Amino acid sequence: MARKATETAAESTAAGTKTKTVAGRRAERQIATRRKILDAAARVIGRYGYVGCSVARVTAKARMAHGTFYLYFKSQQQLFDTILPTLGAEILTSIAAAIGDETDPIEIERLGFTANIAYTASHPYMNRVLYEAQLFAPKAYRRWLDGIAESYVRSFKRTLTSGPFASASDEQLHMLAIMIVNARTALLFRIDNKTAAQPDFVKETIETYLTFVTNGLGI
Repeated sequence: MARKATETAAESTAAGTKTKTVAGRRAERQIATRRKILDAAARVIGRYGYVGCSVARVTAKARMAHGTFYLYFKSQQQLFDTILPTLGAEILTSIAAAIGDETDPIEIERLGFTANIAYTASHPYMNRVLYEAQLFAPKAYRRWLDGIAESYVRSFKRTLTSGPFASASDEQLHMLAIMIVNARTALLFRIDNKTAAQPDFVKETIETYLTFVTNGLGI
């Protein structure tokens, strides 16, 4: 009887493990499908803009049934409100990896901006996704902008130990961050597959940006 109980327990454990494995695979497929929709939408926006980013075009680009879209997004607007935060998080991750443990504020900007340029070059639709989000996904755009600004403020508090902003208030640091983000974004709009392949252009872009930041921060 003890043997039978042991066998029953083992079978139950195996069944439970199998159920979890199946559920895990299903969750992975759902995540992958949702991401496939987002990637397709970003590419459609890159070509047609938000105004031309219809559900039909997105599902055609993703090579899936029209109805599949609504299993993951309630509406076209929900999709729009999700694209920038998703891609924006990827950008921040790539920037953070590039910066590592660097503490010098200007070197942080150099490493971060270089990583940003690389991401934009490999995701040429990103500029249009970002620029037009101000009109078609304003809440998402504001969250993206505030999120980056908050990251800058935290960095400023650690690194701006001298200069005119050493004793700046949080609000001043936030305004400073917004100006730097907008300057960086404006320069990134000039980056595409063609310009990113021109070393001199990329170098001049980075150096001009760093000169602006250095003088602006007074360091």
